[in-house]
Order: sequence, then C-alpha cells, then structure tokens
Amino acid sequence: MSGFRDHIDRYFGITEKGSSLSTELKGGIITFLSMSYILAVNPLILSPAATGYEFDELFTATALAACIACLLMGLYARFPVALAPGMGLNAFLSFTICQSMGFTYEQGLMVVFLSGLIFFVVTVTGLRKSIVSSIPASLKIAISAGIGFFIAVIGLFNTGIIVHGTDSALAPGDLSDPGVLLAVFCIITTINFWYLRKWYAIPLSMLATWILGMVLYYAGIGSDVGTIPDGDLLTGLTEPDFGLFGKVFTDFEMFPSSMWASFIGALISMFIVDMFDTTGTLIAVTKETDLAEGQSETEFLDMPMRADAVGSLAGAVCGTSTTTSYIESFTGITAGARTGLVGVTAAVFFAVALIFSGIFATITSACTAGALVLVGLIMVDNIKEVEWKDPVLCTSSLITVFMMGLAGSITDGIALGIIAYVIGSCVVSRGREVNITMWVLFVIFLLYFVISAFLY
Repeated sequence: MSGFRDHIDRYFGITEKGSSLSTELKGGIITFLSMSYILAVNPLILSPAATGYEFDELFTATALAACIACLLMGLYARFPVALAPGMGLNAFLSFTICQSMGFTYEQGLMVVFLSGLIFFVVTVTGLRKSIVSSIPASLKIAISAGIGFFIAVIGLFNTGIIVHGTDSALAPGDLSDPGVLLAVFCIITTINFWYLRKWYAIPLSMLATWILGMVLYYAGIGSDVGTIPDGDLLTGLTEPDFGLFGKVFTDFEMFPSSMWASFIGALISMFIVDMFDTTGTLIAVTKETDLAEGQSETEFLDMPMRADAVGSLAGAVCGTSTTTSYIESFTGITAGARTGLVGVTAAVFFAVALIFSGIFATITSACTAGALVLVGLIMVDNIKEVEWKDPVLCTSSLITVFMMGLAGSITDGIALGIIAYVIGSCVVSRGREVNITMWVLFVIFLLYFVISAFLY
C-alpha cells in the first residue's frame, strides 16, 4: 500500500509541492461539494432547449462530462482545478443559441463542439495569447460581468421573483406565492453564508431549500410557478441514461442557409466566452498557488489550457454545454490542495453521482436560485475595474453588460460591445489603436446583424 501511495505522490508531485495525500483528497472533496450544484442547475437550464430528452439524460450528460474533464485536468495537466459544464455557457446554449436563434439542441451542441475545437487549435498553436491580448481589458471584464448579469436575471425570472411587466419590461412577481418565497429563502440563505465566507454557501443552501420544499409538498402547499419539489419524483438509485451521448453527430441536421450568420455569430461568441472564462480562472489559480515559479505564465498554463479545450469537446460528445474550469476550485486550494489529485477526486464523485439522478430530479429552480444569483454576483464583481473615465470603453462596456442581461443574448451583447468600441475608437481618432483581431470581429459581427436583419 505504501508503494502505491509513493507512486501517487511522485506522479502528482504532492510532497514536492508541500502538500500531503490527505490534504489533496480533502481539497478534492471540498471542491466537488462546492460545485456540485451544477448537477441540478445544468439540466434545469438546458431542459427548455433539449426538447425530447428527459432529465435523466441531461443529468447523466452533465455528470459524465464533468468526470471526463476533471480526469483530463487531473491526470494530464496535474493542475488543482476541477471542471464541469460552465455557468453562463449553459445558459448561452439554451436561451440564446437554441431558444432565441432557433437552432435545435443537436445543432447547438455542434456549436459547442466546434468552439472547443477552435479553442484547442489556438491553444496548441500559441494564438490564444495574442487573441486574448488583442481585446481591451475593460471589454473582457464587461463580457464576464454581462454573463453574470444574464445568469442572475435567469435565476430570478425562472423562479417568478421577477416577471414580464405591463408598464415596464420587468416587474416583481407574486411574493405571496409559496414557491416564489421558497426561492427568496434560498437566495437569502446563500448570500448570507457567502457574507460569512463559507465555502458551503451554495450546497448547504440548496439542501436546506430542498428540505423545506419537501416539507411544503407533503404539507399539501402548492405553487403557481411550480418551484416546490415534487416528492413523487423522488426515487432510489437509478441507472445512468446515456441517451444524449454522441447525439451531436448522429442526430445533427444541417440548418437552412438563412441561419449561417447566426451560427457563425454563436460560434465566435461561444469561443470568446470559453477562452476568457478559462484563461481568467487558470491565471487566478496560478497566482494564488505560486505553482508557476520559474516558468512563464503562458508556458505553465499550456497543459491546463489543452486539458480544458479537450474537455469542451468531451462535453459536446456527452450531450451537454461547454465544460470549463471552475473558480470554485479555490475552495480546495484554500484547504491546501496543490496538485491534479483535486480533479481526480472530483471526477470520482461525479462518477458516483451518475446513479443519483432520482434525487436530483426533485430539485427545482427555487433550490438553485441562490446558486445562480451568487455566481452572477461573483462574475459582476470585477466590473469596478472597467476604465469608466474613458468614454469609449465606458460606453462599449455598458452596452455589453446590459444587452446580455436585458436582451437575453450573450452573442448580441458581445457583438454590440465590440462594434461600439471600434466605432467609438474611430470617432475619437484612436482607430489606429484598434487591433486587427478587433477589426475582424467588428466586420464579422456587423455582417451578422445585417444578414440577420434581411433574412428574418
């Protein structure tokens, strides 16, 4: 047994990095628990778009994609980060690509697959660094903040806390409805735990809300918005349902030529969001752990970036949205973890979760409202770093954020923000400062709007 422990220690460099096997395992468990909410949230977000597929299929796709991606990061990159289908990226697939643009779920999965393929190519060829540096920092921050705004609005709208207004775009919902109040309870509980800097803010609040919801169900209390858990759906252990595996290829049907502009716009947007999300998370983890000592940041992150890109491809094949590195990995790092054993441990728990879809099927949007709002708040946090005194960056950033959240389209938010930035830069005689990549994106997104206007 000691020989096996020594082999694990050498492979992951546990002792070399000043850690221990027990610390790495503890860090992996904590990381899994802090991000386990995705097992319930992801199927709920994707289900409106994945018509014809059952909860069990979406749940299995989520857990399987997370398991594969975590193993890639843990065994190949040996980096202390866990992965799963990303928040924001799942909403982008469901609400923008499928429901707004009109693509089928399988066509949406093809966008996920191709964006992951592009991400992999730009990573292995070294183009990633130049692309990332070509987009102004304020716009990158605005994209992240806009997605956070988008996610929070979804969480509030899906639970009936806000609704379509009669005299305004949005209005408060029926706060006397038990289901709406259950969601409010979840949000308040989650945020208060977050105030206290508790890593278990999301999972414990979800559990507390679910228990309260089940009490309401068995007490015969109903809800007009359908957010109270249904006790009749609660079952024991179930077999994983791999019905979505490979559907991106087997059930893909070519869309009409009139949708090509939307397809390309969605593809570019998915790629940009995934690249910035992954790059930001991995850079933050690198700085927090000082693991890159003696290496350049670009060189050190090469293998984690490749693992993340391949994980995105695996996510599409499994039948779910883009997998990405989770910032919740900081919970395990804070506990002392420093190696890829974090991802391997999380992968084991995601694999075990495959047989618990019967329990997760009873979790409603009220139980996940706190997760959506909190993740949204965390993503919006960096908005303070936008260069607000620069009128061009200020305007383009605000357009990006508000168009994502209020128009319900990540693609439109990114596109309009980039267009506003390029035009604004030319107006103030800073056109020469605009990178060639930004000009290319400007032309692509401008054509996207023009073609869409004439074809729809």
